[in-house]
Amino acid sequence: MKYFITFLATNFFLISILLAQRNNNTTVIIIGVSHTESRYMNTDSLLIVLQKVKPGLILDEMQSPSGYYTNEKELRDLPSSVQLRSQLGIGKKPPPERMVLYEYRKIDPNIIIRPFDIYIEDRNKHIRQDSEWEKKFFSIVNDPKNSRTFSSYQTDLFLQYVRLNNFLYDITRKSYFDMNQPDVPDSLRKMTAVSDPFIMSILDSVSSASSLKPYYEKNKRFWRERNEKMANNIIEYIQEYPGKRIVVLTGLLHKHHLLDLLQQSSLRELYKVVEFYDQVITGE
Repeated sequence: MKYFITFLATNFFLISILLAQRNNNTTVIIIGVSHTESRYMNTDSLLIVLQKVKPGLILDEMQSPSGYYTNEKELRDLPSSVQLRSQLGIGKKPPPERMVLYEYRKIDPNIIIRPFDIYIEDRNKHIRQDSEWEKKFFSIVNDPKNSRTFSSYQTDLFLQYVRLNNFLYDITRKSYFDMNQPDVPDSLRKMTAVSDPFIMSILDSVSSASSLKPYYEKNKRFWRERNEKMANNIIEYIQEYPGKRIVVLTGLLHKHHLLDLLQQSSLRELYKVVEFYDQVITGE
């Protein structure tokens, strides 16, 4: 009996080690993308990246349920209307990071594809509201009668923001390789550190901007909570699919948040985070 118990304990220990080793082999590759197609960032160029990386699981910045995913988080077939528009080159088509899912599935029918974003009621309305708020805010900032009243502190923050914003805009017109270099998340962290105090100072000091403050504060909380939930969803998939090479396709503005949150996680030992071009170069 004692031998039997020892045998079970030993095997349990060995199984635990094997599971831990399997988890440690999990690789997470976050690819920051622009949701708008350009000359160097499109379905074809992103498909080349995926073919070289060879993921076992792709996580898509989309919600479930949606027009693309079922309640069970399964990728739906591409709607025939979207297929037709894409073939004819007319109308608005899905962004490259969505279209590439269907193209890569043709190459690897066994690929697992899952959404990892939170559920947003009327997602398109939310996007429109963000765009409208930003347009109103910068119309106030760029109005000479307001900009002439900026303090030296506000002017310095604004100039830093413009410089960083221009750098990032230029990056989004280049390639996936350029957009995922280490200096890009660093620049986004700096832009966040600059933009928030600048925006708050304008909302507090310019009377015509005060009505925009409640939405900004609400959206800032939502943005933080959304990124935290997205990171948690990624970790849940890591636990569900241990040992997989996981590619996360997400908007560039999310990438540095996700990198930081994954680095800070108490489950950090379950995975390693690498860049896609390191995998391609080394062939790991």
